[in-house]
Amino acid sequence: MPPIPIEEAINVILGLRRAERDSEPRRDEIATAREFLETQIGRTVRPATAARMLGISRPALKKWIDKGEIPTVMTPRGTREVPLEELLELLEEIEDYQGEQVGRPVARVIRDRLHRSAETIDIDRLLPSTRPRGHRTAELHALAYHRVVAERLTQEMLEAALRRLRRWESSGRIDPRWAAEWTRVLGMPLPKVAKAIASNSPRARELRQTSPFAGVLSEPERRRLVQLVEDRAKG
Repeated sequence: MPPIPIEEAINVILGLRRAERDSEPRRDEIATAREFLETQIGRTVRPATAARMLGISRPALKKWIDKGEIPTVMTPRGTREVPLEELLELLEEIEDYQGEQVGRPVARVIRDRLHRSAETIDIDRLLPSTRPRGHRTAELHALAYHRVVAERLTQEMLEAALRRLRRWESSGRIDPRWAAEWTRVLGMPLPKVAKAIASNSPRARELRQTSPFAGVLSEPERRRLVQLVEDRAKG
């Protein structure tokens, strides 16, 4: 059987993501199928493919990339490509505008993301007003990030973190001691998980170095958080 075309595969993944959210009894089964298909595609998508799926030109995509609104990563081949997860999130947000007369949906999505990042990333709420003694900037960033995760934590996010942790364990990507600790934390009730990952204790700081939580923030939110944390660390 010939391999499924990448754009068709991405559309299938989008359908699985919708089904995953709407089918709680079969969520884990659907997520496993989705993650398998994502593995077959790879972690990144060529810019030409991303531009076609977003309905924009390559120069338009390059403009958004150059402005930092759409991230890229360097592949082992030495080329810059769009992370698959970022493309999927953009496509889902564009779907929300279907039926509306929005003109340029990608521009609308990016503009809305910028507005949300300004509203949701409040550094005074996430971090102490003065830099705690002994904290490195990376630790402050991890603390602020996980406090955002704690505020938004859902059962779906918890299940995704558990699946990611299992993959890391099976591939040897995480020390068994930290895998066991994360398994214990993620097995607690949702409010207790939120409290544990948002703690500023020395143990929590160590635990966050191997965190299975990822992709909670949009790119504008991530960039804003990094900048605000760096500013706070200098203060």
